[in-house]
Amino acid sequence: MMIRINLLPVRQVQKREQGRQFIVLMVGMFIITAAANGYWYVWMDGKREAAQRRLDDTNARIAQLEKVIGEVTNLQRRKKEVEEKLAVLAKLTKQRAGPVKLLDALATAIPKKVWLSSFEEKGGAAVMVGTAESFDDVSEFMRGLNNIAWSPKGMGRVVERMRNGSFKIELLNADAEILEIAPQELGFFFSNIELRSTNTEAAATKTGAKPVKFDMTLTVNLGI
Repeated sequence: MMIRINLLPVRQVQKREQGRQFIVLMVGMFIITAAANGYWYVWMDGKREAAQRRLDDTNARIAQLEKVIGEVTNLQRRKKEVEEKLAVLAKLTKQRAGPVKLLDALATAIPKKVWLSSFEEKGGAAVMVGTAESFDDVSEFMRGLNNIAWSPKGMGRVVERMRNGSFKIELLNADAEILEIAPQELGFFFSNIELRSTNTEAAATKTGAKPVKFDMTLTVNLGI
């Protein structure tokens, strides 16, 4: 007699066990996926917040720099205004001191044997009338006018014009120092000196020479 064994319950148990394992696996995968998604979201949110903080910091620095730039621009504008005012004051000061220096330069340039009878200046153009003992004295006067200059160390007389373009001047002070000065550092009081006319007077001096009356024009620099 053959014994028959019913394996159906065992198979059903195995199927149920496999079903539970599958469910557990799916639940585990879901949990892992959810955890991974949660971690990714938290990580991305952290990066977003960090990026936002950096953006906020950058905007704050930009605002601060714009404020500094505005202050610098305001300072530059105020500096320009002050420089313009100082330039006007310097110009007015030169205009006030110019005639004094001009008269000093004129007195320095006049030789002993030359006398001025009139000096008229308008807009930088001047006319002089005077008398000299000789034509040589008139020439010496013109050379003297042409050589009187103002240097950074005061008034001087040009004694030599160098080949390199600079000038040797003798300072008209107690030391009579001789300096070599670049042309851009010198300001000449007189230019465009022209002798318009000369007349020999009839009456002779004690030396027998006849005085020369002269009339000359020149340009004066009042801005020194």
